[in-house]
Amino acid sequence: MTAVEHRKRLAAADRRQQILDASADLFVSRGFEAVSMADIAQVLQVSRPTVYSYFTSPEAVLDSLMTERLHLLWTRLEVQIVALMPGRSGTPPPPQMYAALFHFLLDERQTLELLHCGGGPGFQARRLAFLGELARRLEVLRPSILRFPHLPMLLTHLLDSVAFSAVRLPPEHAEELAQTLDAFVRGGVTGLPGHDSPEDGSTETG
Repeated sequence: MTAVEHRKRLAAADRRQQILDASADLFVSRGFEAVSMADIAQVLQVSRPTVYSYFTSPEAVLDSLMTERLHLLWTRLEVQIVALMPGRSGTPPPPQMYAALFHFLLDERQTLELLHCGGGPGFQARRLAFLGELARRLEVLRPSILRFPHLPMLLTHLLDSVAFSAVRLPPEHAEELAQTLDAFVRGGVTGLPGHDSPEDGSTETG
C-alpha cells in the first residue's frame, strides 16, 4: 500500500484525530492566527476539502481540540486533587501543594501552550472559564484562601502564567522555579529563603 493509498483509507475517526493532532502542533508552533485550513491540509498531505469535511474552520478545529484536551486534563487533575487533599487519613496538608500543581501544569505542556496560542473572543472566554474552574479547585484544596477576595483567581493566573513561561526551561530550572513559586505563595517575598521573616510570622496565604 502506498502512502497516498494509506491516507485515503484512514477511518473517519482516525482521520479526524489526525487533523486534531497536526493542528495542535501548528497552533503551538505558529500561533492560532497564523494557521489556515490550507496549512493543516499541507502538513497532512491531503486536500483542503478533506479537512473541510471534518471541520468548518480553524476555530472549529481549535474548539474540538480544546474539548478533547481539557477533558483529559480535568480527568488527570482529579487524581492530583485527591492526592493533595488535606486531612485524609489524619495526614496534614501537603507542604508543597503549589509546587505540585505547577508541575502538573508543566506535564500538560501542549494543552497549556494551546490555551495561550491565541484565538478569538469565544476561545478567550473558554480560557477564562478554564482558569475559573482551576480557581475553584484551589478553593477546595485550601478553603482558607476564601477569606481573601479574588485570591483564588490571582493564584490561578500566577500558576498558569508561570508554568506557561517555564515549559521550555531545563528540568532543574523548572524545579527551582517551582520551589520559589511555592515559597512565594505561602509566605510572600518574606517567605523566600534568606529573607528575614516578619515578626508575627503570619504571611502565609493558603
